[in-house]
Amino acid sequence: MKRLFVVFLVTCFLIAGSVTLAASKDELIVYHWWTAGGEKEAIDALFEAFLEEHPNAKIVENPVAGGGGGIMRAQIKTMIMAGNPPDTFQITYGHGMISSFASVLQPIDKLIKGYNIPESVYEWGRVNGKMYGVPLNLMQNNCLWYNTDLVEKLGIKMPIESIYDFLVVCSKIKEAGYVPLAVGAGMGQKFWLGTLFEAINSSLPGGGADFLNEYYAGNIVPSESSVFKNTLQVMKTLIDNNLINDDFSALTWDQAGDLMATGKAVFYVMGDWAKGHFTAMGLKPRVDFGYQPFPGSSGTFVGHADCFVLPVGVNKQLAKDWIKFLTTVKAANTFCPIKGAAPFVLDAPLDVYDSITKEILGYFRDENVSKVLSQFGAPPESYLDVFGTTFSKFFNNPVINEDTLAEFDYAYEEVFGF
Repeated sequence: MKRLFVVFLVTCFLIAGSVTLAASKDELIVYHWWTAGGEKEAIDALFEAFLEEHPNAKIVENPVAGGGGGIMRAQIKTMIMAGNPPDTFQITYGHGMISSFASVLQPIDKLIKGYNIPESVYEWGRVNGKMYGVPLNLMQNNCLWYNTDLVEKLGIKMPIESIYDFLVVCSKIKEAGYVPLAVGAGMGQKFWLGTLFEAINSSLPGGGADFLNEYYAGNIVPSESSVFKNTLQVMKTLIDNNLINDDFSALTWDQAGDLMATGKAVFYVMGDWAKGHFTAMGLKPRVDFGYQPFPGSSGTFVGHADCFVLPVGVNKQLAKDWIKFLTTVKAANTFCPIKGAAPFVLDAPLDVYDSITKEILGYFRDENVSKVLSQFGAPPESYLDVFGTTFSKFFNNPVINEDTLAEFDYAYEEVFGF
């Protein structure tokens, strides 16, 4: 079915010809999903920096709310099928996600030649040896954020070293009348439960990069994996013991972060884009909120990036200029500090970044830390929706039995076709 869908996309695009959105050569039509605090300010600053170098250009911006871009990607597919692609659009960077769109994208190797980033980052995104997206911002997913006032008030010693210690601390927090761990998976954002799955998995024996690389490559049957089942067991413990907020299915990712930021919850698991959201609220890193890798996962860096692509049929020079611009230090150091992310470009000065971002970048550059692409980049695009639904069902009825595991097997087969 996936191959038929790709053929359908290509056929519809070719039939429609080179028709594009009505716009002049000086207008750049951009689709992205950055609408929350921090990320909106970051993309606005990036557009402003681009226009400084192209003063006659105009950005025709089309922000589509919905963390992770699921809603926007559906719109983009409709536009592509109608032969009406935007000049450029955002998707998450990684060979799994990009391969889901590669048939209707132009290779950009020549446009980004000389982009001074690690070779391993190029490998994260290559599809059949070609580059289709220019990675802009490095993000760590397995982050634990915490409210510094509450941690001090409750006498919690940071950092927490293991998942088992974390569960003990969460029980103490619950007894004190606070939400231990804020979780948001509502408004179509159920895939955020997969981010929690990755963090917990990376804290367990046998989990982390070795497991996740194989898992996202379609080589692990969930019901046959003790590591997968142990990860579910920890998630079940969090739910059964009321260690997460009971309205998790009604909150977006940023609303869940607000629980921690405003002192209603102590901990929050989310990628480091959350830092951009917190600073946009006026909070100060290491003062109002703190960070550590998720307990027990410090040897694993679960990461991904955002990228912009060039659709087939788009020949506008301004669109190509945009792709080239994103390889510059100016682009990285304009966008990343506001977004809460780190720069990929190796010669970017780090004086504009706070101590948390520098620490995260240090983990990424540490050869002793294992790196793995997250659910947003490594598996096919369908993983986010299919497993988001399956994890959501599990969170609402956290029973681990043959039927539950069969549902995860079915979801895995739907995505990977094993």
